[in-house]
Amino acid sequence: MKFGDTLKPLRVYSRQMEISEYPYPGSILQLSRKSLRQERSKPELRSITMHHRLREPENPYSEKIREFDKRIRLANESQGEQLTGTEVKEYKKLLNEARLHELKRHDVILCTCTAASTPNLTKSVSARQILIDECAMATEPQALVPLVSFKPEKIVLLGDHKQLRPIVNCLFARNLGLSKSLFERYMDRAVMLDTQYRMHEDICEFPSKESYDGRLKTGVHRDKSVLMTSNKNRHIVFGHVTGLEVSLMVTTEKGNENSKANREESEIAVRIAVSLVREANIRPEEIAILSPYNAQVSEIRNLVKKKNETGITVTTITKSQGSEWRYVILSTVRSCPTAEIEINVGITRAQEGLCIIGNQELLNCSPAWKHLLSHYTSRNCVTMATDITVRKM
Repeated sequence: MKFGDTLKPLRVYSRQMEISEYPYPGSILQLSRKSLRQERSKPELRSITMHHRLREPENPYSEKIREFDKRIRLANESQGEQLTGTEVKEYKKLLNEARLHELKRHDVILCTCTAASTPNLTKSVSARQILIDECAMATEPQALVPLVSFKPEKIVLLGDHKQLRPIVNCLFARNLGLSKSLFERYMDRAVMLDTQYRMHEDICEFPSKESYDGRLKTGVHRDKSVLMTSNKNRHIVFGHVTGLEVSLMVTTEKGNENSKANREESEIAVRIAVSLVREANIRPEEIAILSPYNAQVSEIRNLVKKKNETGITVTTITKSQGSEWRYVILSTVRSCPTAEIEINVGITRAQEGLCIIGNQELLNCSPAWKHLLSHYTSRNCVTMATDITVRKM
């Protein structure tokens, strides 16, 4: 496949995402409540995002599209008349022609598996090679969508079934095998990339032994960690705390849910994060606080805000998949229901320092956590959470 001097990527979002940013009369009926709560397209990808490029001067249909956009906006603000049915059809036809123009000008299409089946793509793109990233997180039917839609000559599946797997809430569907991904089904043919370039070797040691049969190697040198216990620098540390677990109702992109929080853990996690910034001069953008629970994430975000700290990432373990930070603080809240794979995701996000906060007596109820605590104890990396400090720089 020839790409010339440079690749020309185009990010194609779902039609629902496009409508949420550029609604027109009647389009809101096509959106579910979940769609209306979803995040917008990434601003940093605006220059290669198709529904934004349709409105750029380089697109021959952009001027007329922007005129329609303006009329729609004024009508929504009660400052103009609504488009007629005929004008809506003309607007949609313009958008379709503008999309086809963009698709013909680009070599690499970036989209989700589901979005790959949209008519604009299937009718105008000849995808000879398909690469599915994080394929181990997609259900088998999802992964099959682009393969059936394009019948490519070459297929590359990338992923790690030891990290997050497909989220299937229906127990009946899980028992029938829907939680097994296409990637996992072909594991006997997989090639393992056995050298990681993220974690310090001390952080990598346990997940390598526990999840990858000791085959994961470290190909990167990291600076000495500023996390400290007993006046010694630690790249890994577990801080024991006996906190009170509470149930809280929180709002997520999926709606309201009953979740768990532990305020004692929240305070300790934020104290360590703030110390990293103010005492060790670690940039806030290089720090993340992770937790399995949305309620705990909400509690920690509020505490971080009260400390007037911006830039520190606070998110769930699930949403951290694929990301990395120099320092990661993991608040466990509780242990027994936490999936072993989710643990592996949480403890493999840090580059230089990993600090886990939790109740070791409860965590020992879980075989996976018991193995981790045994590993950390053998290296003198288990202490009281209140004793964790940072080296001043």
